[in-house]
Amino acid sequence: MLHYVTFGKLPELDQLGRPKFAYGRKIHEHCERRAHFDAGRFAKSYSDSTHAEGYCLYKLGCKGPATYANCSVLKFNDGAAWPVGIGHPCIGCTEPDLLFKTAIADKVQIHEPTPFDSYAPVDLKDKGKGPHPLTTGVIGMAAGAAIGVGAMMAKKLPDGPDKGDDHGKTE
Repeated sequence: MLHYVTFGKLPELDQLGRPKFAYGRKIHEHCERRAHFDAGRFAKSYSDSTHAEGYCLYKLGCKGPATYANCSVLKFNDGAAWPVGIGHPCIGCTEPDLLFKTAIADKVQIHEPTPFDSYAPVDLKDKGKGPHPLTTGVIGMAAGAAIGVGAMMAKKLPDGPDKGDDHGKTE
């Protein structure tokens, strides 16, 4: 009713008859743990340090990737909290196919549950390994010298044909 009074029309509805302004996007799209999902960092258990560090709760049964609602944006209690924000996986309470039909710990099937293989692995055992700073410096100096020599050579090139040259054209 308020939407109609404010905008003069009924809100657009999804296939379940819910207003799209509240149920048009998946919780997963605006979740504060989404960056960890994209990087392949998942909480291993509720008591693990990865859970306390805010890692994604998908492997603990979070239904956010399959749940359409605005919980991750509006939160509850005047914007103070929501289940995922306090460390509990989304249970999919707005989805009739999820709520009370799947166990809390069961994972929902999504297209890409983990990031594709081109991302670097997150938990490298040899952290800090990479090119030696001296190697990086030598390569940088060589590249800079090559660019400098190229610029000097470009200055010595002729400017082009004389302005009065008609290139063999006859009048």
